[in-house]
Amino acid sequence: MLYRRHAKALRHRAWRLLGCRHEAEDVLQEVFLAMVSQPGLHRGEASVFTLLYQMVTHKALDRCRARSRRHERLMGVWGALPQGVPRGGRGSAESLDAAGDLQWMSRAEPPRTLMAALLHFAAGHTQGEVAALLGVSRKTVVRMLGRLQTQVAGGGDA
Repeated sequence: MLYRRHAKALRHRAWRLLGCRHEAEDVLQEVFLAMVSQPGLHRGEASVFTLLYQMVTHKALDRCRARSRRHERLMGVWGALPQGVPRGGRGSAESLDAAGDLQWMSRAEPPRTLMAALLHFAAGHTQGEVAALLGVSRKTVVRMLGRLQTQVAGGGDA
């Protein structure tokens, strides 16, 4: 009943803040899950809708901040590439999609793994070239990239 009454407005609020319907749905689910799992959240000081609206706003803004931190971290890694490493990529839509995926994944990965992913997926280097640039074995690069690919395929739960 609560969901049916308020979900449309709350989803719209999250979507307007995040600009992504999928993320808006995730925020909405998190908020309603919190309401169900913690019934004491509503203390009667404001309407239920007001509380839900505030929760959606805070969770959406938290996601925006996290997105910004991931972007800054990714750009820091990109800026730290050794001199002489081509930074233009292939310029294809595939390269741009890969860079977007890397930005999303950067929330939990170490800088070396992100650099390997940038060099391979966005800049188009082979695994061997990435290994030589980072000073690690090709097998290490394969392992790092494999973990990232598993994370993307599993929705980030790897």
